[in-house]
Amino acid sequence: MVEMALRSWQFNEGDIDFIEQNYPDLYRALEPTLSADRRSVAMKSEEQWDRIEYLFVYQLSGSVTPHDELTENGLRLEAILDFA
Repeated sequence: MVEMALRSWQFNEGDIDFIEQNYPDLYRALEPTLSADRRSVAMKSEEQWDRIEYLFVYQLSGSVTPHDELTENGLRLEAILDFA
């Protein structure tokens, strides 16, 4: 069986700080394989990839207004996920 390397998730400057301040559960999932410059997260397994993707979607689902529109933080988190 051949293991395929998973692509690291990439982040813009300040994205991880934003996540750390606003989405601590998501940050805790990213932190163990976060690069020193806080610009990438190494994905070590498909399970890790799936867990982080799930946490992004879960946090997005909680970042909505009463009219089911994304909040300002939700919009930024969505942009971060799109870039990652």
